[in-house]
Amino acid sequence: MKTIYLLCLGVLLFTLPGCKYFKSTHPQAGLPEEGTTNMTDKSILNYAASIDRTLRDYKKEYSLIYLSGDLSVYAEKYSAHNDGMLYKTYTSNGTISNAVKSYYFKNDSLILVKERIKLMNEEGSVFKDVRTYMRNNVIFKIDSRTASSAEALRTLPYLPVQAADNKYPDESYASDVKGINDAIQGTDKFEMVFDNISTYPDALYIMLKSKRQPNYKSSILVKTKDAYIDSLLNFPSLFKDDQLNFKWKIEDNTSIYVPVADTTTSARGLNK
Repeated sequence: MKTIYLLCLGVLLFTLPGCKYFKSTHPQAGLPEEGTTNMTDKSILNYAASIDRTLRDYKKEYSLIYLSGDLSVYAEKYSAHNDGMLYKTYTSNGTISNAVKSYYFKNDSLILVKERIKLMNEEGSVFKDVRTYMRNNVIFKIDSRTASSAEALRTLPYLPVQAADNKYPDESYASDVKGINDAIQGTDKFEMVFDNISTYPDALYIMLKSKRQPNYKSSILVKTKDAYIDSLLNFPSLFKDDQLNFKWKIEDNTSIYVPVADTTTSARGLNK
């Protein structure tokens, strides 16, 4: 039970209360969702697979890696002009649990949510895949599979999850999506400010904290120092509680500082 609670808490890092429906900022979002209303579970899976196959052609944006206690969360967004969109979140609680959650869109409409979950306990590991299918923001099917290893999981078919009283629970995925966008843009509870710069025997880290949620933190590994890093080291009090403008990339599950001299990056996370 504790493991499940910690995994749910990781998801809550992205979730924001109060949103019940997904509302896109796309200028055509108010128009009928042509091409999604009559989609079946098979056509949805085919569409999601086509997004997965062409991800290298999509614009990629991503967040810092955020920490809260033993939990870490990280988000990605893939988008293309007038085409599908994919959001992904990665949640980890050390060796206890981890999960990858993917949100697939078509014509600004959420059509599929895929979850891959790994839980560890005294009896061993549990691997689980869950797929939730949606039309017009309403769930019409859920299926899943469970195994004791990743290899075994891949060999199993998905089995339908029966709805309670012929109705699936309402899910506020809009809150998830807004939280992911905030994480990528560094806004709302993910607006991070400078806390300190820590030196370890063989490593240097920029330490950030959330302006609104002090228990949300982020650390950025500095491999190469420049004048900006020297300023943080020599005059940390001048930057205390200020929002820093720097570049980073993600490698080996680590946020890494990109020196100012590298002009190939964006003002925040690298966009591919």
